[in-house]
Amino acid sequence: MSGDNDRPDAPDAPGAPDAPERPAFERGTGFLLARLGSLTARSWAAFLGEHRLTQGQYAVLVALDRHGPVVQRRLAELVAVDARNLVPVLDQLADRQLVERRPHDTDRRRRVVTLTDRGSALVGTIAAAAAAEQERFLGALTAAERRHLNGLLQRLYAAHVPADGPA
Repeated sequence: MSGDNDRPDAPDAPGAPDAPERPAFERGTGFLLARLGSLTARSWAAFLGEHRLTQGQYAVLVALDRHGPVVQRRLAELVAVDARNLVPVLDQLADRQLVERRPHDTDRRRRVVTLTDRGSALVGTIAAAAAAEQERFLGALTAAERRHLNGLLQRLYAAHVPADGPA
């Protein structure tokens, strides 16, 4: 990656609070993105762990919350996993009564997956807690800076990840 802050002699970002100067490698855009990504990934995994969920399980719950009941194969597409790998995830969620599986009305070979009331409540709880955690993590930025950062990250993401899902 290149950019002004990647050069060892580059000035710190404008508007940065008065803090001890970081080593040059800690001011590079690539390092910062990777390090902050690692910090948020660990924090997110621990956060989901408090709710006894994996990232894959959470993705299933959110997809069902957004799309409603869907057949298993479509759910696998929505969460970008192989349909065979989805079965153990659904088993674990069903054991906790967060999802239900039932035969399709017209094709008994297909299974429809539905979010239960308990699963829906958990998605809502996690969404509210995640929003509060995001506020804490981004607390050093103003609302305008947060919007700007999010817009820049969305542009970068769109430039590297196809709209139909990660490659």
